[in-house]
Amino acid sequence: MADKTKQHFYQRWWFILIVLILGIGIFENIVNRLEKADTDRVEVTDSPFYKKMEREELKEKMAQKHKTPEVVAAEIIIKNFGTTNVEKERAVLSSRFESGVVEAIALEEKVKSAKSSKHSFLYNTVEFMKAMKSQEEVTQATLIVQAPLTDRYGNVGNGDVMIVLMSRETLNKINFNNFNAENLSAVADTYWEHPALSAE
Repeated sequence: MADKTKQHFYQRWWFILIVLILGIGIFENIVNRLEKADTDRVEVTDSPFYKKMEREELKEKMAQKHKTPEVVAAEIIIKNFGTTNVEKERAVLSSRFESGVVEAIALEEKVKSAKSSKHSFLYNTVEFMKAMKSQEEVTQATLIVQAPLTDRYGNVGNGDVMIVLMSRETLNKINFNNFNAENLSAVADTYWEHPALSAE
């Protein structure tokens, strides 16, 4: 005699199949978004500029009478990053200028809280971009901020925490005298921040 008990709709094969397809679609969407954010970050950090600047090279360029955009960028980093003279000197990891493109990497060695650090990085990046706007030969400016990060094993190492890129067109649109640093992510051509900066 056939079993006349009726299965609930959520126990039927077609319902389970629909749930699986929706789950796979949602998972792929999340993965694609994460890959895109990582790709934006990788495109900047894989550029030929992304290499350490020798201290002697920087000192020689700073001693020159005519300040190139890379020297101006380095001076802004030294002014805004670090608290002690030693930290300020070590803050410039790289500063390059080539074919209208300036790119600098700044290191903040001491980080307090995520909220105060993010606010500080945003403010310092705005100051950097303001200085780059005044350099007429700059067609594109990028600032990469690094800070100590702790991995899941408890190891601490310096890593990228914020990357901001602005074209000359974007720089020209901004009135830096009235600009709110909190709007940086909305106006930059490329903006990326490490999830640690959003931590409570």
